[in-house]
Amino acid sequence: MTMLDDRARLAVDAIERSVADHTAAAGIAGAAGFTAARRRHAMWSGAGWALAGSAAAAAVVVAAMFTPAQETDVATTLPEPTVVTTEAPTPETTEVPIEESQKTPVPVAEEPTTTEAPTTTLAPTTTVDTIAPELAITSPSPEQHFEEKVVSFSGTTEPGATVVAGGKWSADVDDEGRWSIELVLAPGPNGASFVATDTAGNQTTARITVHYDPPTPPTTTEPPGEGVEFTAFSTYGSCEETPPYDIYYGTADPGTKVTITSEFGSAEVYANGEGDWSKQVFFPEAPYGETFVVTVKDHTGAKKHFEFVSWAG
Repeated sequence: MTMLDDRARLAVDAIERSVADHTAAAGIAGAAGFTAARRRHAMWSGAGWALAGSAAAAAVVVAAMFTPAQETDVATTLPEPTVVTTEAPTPETTEVPIEESQKTPVPVAEEPTTTEAPTTTLAPTTTVDTIAPELAITSPSPEQHFEEKVVSFSGTTEPGATVVAGGKWSADVDDEGRWSIELVLAPGPNGASFVATDTAGNQTTARITVHYDPPTPPTTTEPPGEGVEFTAFSTYGSCEETPPYDIYYGTADPGTKVTITSEFGSAEVYANGEGDWSKQVFFPEAPYGETFVVTVKDHTGAKKHFEFVSWAG
């Protein structure tokens, strides 16, 4: 049984109670009216059922009007709530310009001052040179004999040192310490001494003895200048040796003297018994690469001229 049926039934019960109450009030009329009453009751009953049907219909209408609508699940009909999180507004900060004079300077951390330890300066140590320079005579050999009056002496010493011969003649010393000098010999033994002095003043002395044996003029009964023609020749014309030299030779009257002269070196020689002569002449002072004239002359004054250039050094 539905709710609608229950309500219809309740309406019928109410009508029946109403009719019953009305019959009880009318029952005083007696039995005579009982039959009429029953007829009326039957009428009322039919009418009651009719009314009941009408009442049921009305109840249905009333129930439809007053029955509350079925509740709708809000969780299924309403949209899900949207949660909006609103951040608190950040107040804008307006920067007020500060005058340069009002600005507080930020202190700058000063770097710690480093104190350097005092530097001790040592006085320079001076080394005093007390060692004497080396000095060697490489040419000529001790006790060597010469027929030439002018002899070249040479040797080695400490670079930068000076070499002096006989206490007054200076030898030429190159950057490697090689030195040379020409000395004029006297007939017989000649002692030559050399002193080398370095830049510190230290000295070394070396001594050598050589001999000069001048040729003996040949004895002849033939008058000088007769029978042999004077001739003269040059062997090289240039030299790269130190000291530079050349060898001159030729013919002349036997026993006569031949003289060889130049601006940078001179010598003399005697023709032998056959009238031949030869002489090695040194030019220690000859300038490098400059040509100069060498003159050869016999006892009569006859002359020959030659050119010579030094490439020594």
